[in-house]
Amino acid sequence: MNDTALQSSPITLDRRLVLGEIDYQVTAFPTDDNRIDLCIVSSDGDGHVVSEISGGLSPADLPTLTNVLTTTLAGLIAMTQPAPAPAPAGPPPDRRDRHPNQGARWTAGDDERLVERYRAGARPRDLMAEFGRSNGGIRARLEYLGELPPGGRWRPAGDPPAGPPPAGPVPAPPAAPESTG
Repeated sequence: MNDTALQSSPITLDRRLVLGEIDYQVTAFPTDDNRIDLCIVSSDGDGHVVSEISGGLSPADLPTLTNVLTTTLAGLIAMTQPAPAPAPAGPPPDRRDRHPNQGARWTAGDDERLVERYRAGARPRDLMAEFGRSNGGIRARLEYLGELPPGGRWRPAGDPPAGPPPAGPVPAPPAAPESTG
């Protein structure tokens, strides 16, 4: 809409919005100086004015004014609202992401149950959850108890327990046959 069309336009904006208990009346109409007069009035259920804002706007400035008003009003909301409740306190920073029993002493009962569960074929993640310990903590304890050789492979259920290497020399692999050719 150009300035001439705005001046000669008989159209005015008259809008009413009711949000909750507040009634908003918005009126906009063209003026003789090529601007738009805007008036916003809000009132409570008893008809008492809660807020009122009015002014003349240049049609060319409407997009920029929209951004300015949006950011300004958002800032005012942030300044006038109560501070958000603090986040619930979690474990201290050095205990976050740690397993609940990490660093705690193992009891004889824990040792017995760990060996029993390992021999029954429990997976590492199941033991981690059950004992509240890290994968490294579970492996280290199984190594300490002689169930796993240091750095050894986790054995599935039914595999024989890891034992000492066989006594005596290891036989050499058979020699490859000679090729004739």
